[in-house]
Amino acid sequence: MVSIICCTMRQNYMENVFKNYENQVWKEKELIIILNKDEMNLSSWQKRAQQYHNVAVFQLPEEITLGECINFAVQKSRYDLIAKFDDDDFYAPHYLTQSILTLKKSSADLVGKRTVYMYFQEEEVLAIHKPGKENQFVRIGIKGATMVFRKEIMNIVQFPKRNLGEDTFFLKLCSKHNLKIYSGDKNNYACLRLSQPGHHTWAVNNAKLLGKCIPVSRTTDFNMVQQIISDDKEREM
Repeated sequence: MVSIICCTMRQNYMENVFKNYENQVWKEKELIIILNKDEMNLSSWQKRAQQYHNVAVFQLPEEITLGECINFAVQKSRYDLIAKFDDDDFYAPHYLTQSILTLKKSSADLVGKRTVYMYFQEEEVLAIHKPGKENQFVRIGIKGATMVFRKEIMNIVQFPKRNLGEDTFFLKLCSKHNLKIYSGDKNNYACLRLSQPGHHTWAVNNAKLLGKCIPVSRTTDFNMVQQIISDDKEREM
């Protein structure tokens, strides 16, 4: 069974958080949500959570770092596998299924995606970021929003007390302790680069990101984007 954890500072992404959870075809799951901004409405999230099975919502003071919020969420989780979701990205229905199968097949301690689809809202472009990094063991570079790992590794490493770069430091600690990190394929996930100023904590220029991408399609139709990135094939363990 898998515990999905999602830390958020954005009240307006409630629907996206629940939708990504609800859409996963993997049945044996729970969702742990951590609200990390004082002005967020905890009761509205808890009321929404009542519509789903196995969802818990907690609120921590905003001075608590993102890394600490992740550690707290893992402590609250009940299951042996942890999947880290971002509040504003897209996770296709078979995302969890394929990630868990990849974890089992590779015998890795942590899996994720180093090559990912990115959709640039302002530029209206779907692209592949950092191509050629699929289906291989790596030491760093896994996108934090795609991490799926064995909970037991948290006995060895913890997320640092940081709001920026906590995923990178966590992966470095994993590598330092010789934990096995595997980059799976790019399917079933899209990092959404939205046009709102100040939205992304990863405040890198879109032009710089596009410079490390291969364009796939120019479109404003997000349904088309979902169809392109989704791999709904069930594969045997």
